[in-house]
Amino acid sequence: MDAHSRQLNQQVFVNFRGEELRCGFVSHLVEALQRHGINVFIDKHERIGEDLTNLFARIEESTIALVIFSRRYTESRWCLDELVKIKERTDQRLLKVIPIFFKVEPITVKQLRGAFGDQFREREWEYRCDKPRTDRWKEALASVSCKIGLTFDKKRIIVKEVNKMLQGNLGDFPLSGGFRDTAFLGSQTSTQESVDLYRESISLVQANSNIANQVAAVSKCFTDIESENHILTTQFAELTERLRSLNSVIEMVEGVVEIPDFLMNPWQMSCSLQPVMASAEMFQY
Repeated sequence: MDAHSRQLNQQVFVNFRGEELRCGFVSHLVEALQRHGINVFIDKHERIGEDLTNLFARIEESTIALVIFSRRYTESRWCLDELVKIKERTDQRLLKVIPIFFKVEPITVKQLRGAFGDQFREREWEYRCDKPRTDRWKEALASVSCKIGLTFDKKRIIVKEVNKMLQGNLGDFPLSGGFRDTAFLGSQTSTQESVDLYRESISLVQANSNIANQVAAVSKCFTDIESENHILTTQFAELTERLRSLNSVIEMVEGVVEIPDFLMNPWQMSCSLQPVMASAEMFQY
C-alpha cells in the first residue's frame, strides 16, 4: 500500500459546536482538507436521540482530532463528552489533537471565563447529580486547551499541520516491538541515533504531559471556586428578589388598610405591670 492510500485510511475527526459553525468555518475547512486527500469525519446530522457509542467509535478510528473551541462550544454536552473521549485517547498516545480557537482566547477556555465559562456552569448545574461527568469535562477542557493550537484564520496552516502529522504518523514507532519505516529520519541517521532521538522525544512528551496535568489541576481549583461563587451569587439574587417582593406587598397593604402601630411594632406595646390578685373563689367549681 503506498503512502497516499495509507493516508486516506487515516481519519481526521472534527469536534465542534455544529449549530454555530457547521455551515461556515467548518464546511470550508473540511473542503480544504479533502482537496488535499485527507479523510475527514464530521457529524452532519442532528444528534437528538443518537447513541454516543457511534461517535466514540469514529474517534477511535481516527488518527487526528481537531477540537474547535468557539463561544458557544460549552452549550453542547455532546461536544464535551466527545472532548473527554479525545483526551482519553490522547493520554493513551493513540490520537493526536490540535485545538483551534474560533474567536475565543486560549485563556478563556482554560479558565472558563466570560460567556464560555457561564455556559459551562449552566451545563454543570444541569448535570449537578453527575459530578464525575462534569469533573471529566473540566479536566478535558483544561488539558486540551493547554496544547499548542491554532486560530481560525490560519486555515492554510491547519491543513499543513494536519498533513505533516499524517505524514509523520506513517513513520511513527509503535509502542512495542520493532521499528517501522525509519527512512523519514534520513538516510544518514543510524538505528542507534534513531533510538536515542525516540527516547529523548518520549522524555519531552512525558515532561510536557506532567506540566499540562499540573496546569489542569490548578485550573480545576480555580473553576471550582468560580463555580461556587456563581451559585452563591445566584442564591443571593433570588433572596434579594424575594425580599423586594415582600416589601412591595407590605407597601401595598399599608396603602389600603391602616394597620395599628402595635401590630407593626409589637415589641413597643405597653403592658400593665400591676400584679393580678387571685382569690380562693376563683378556683372553686
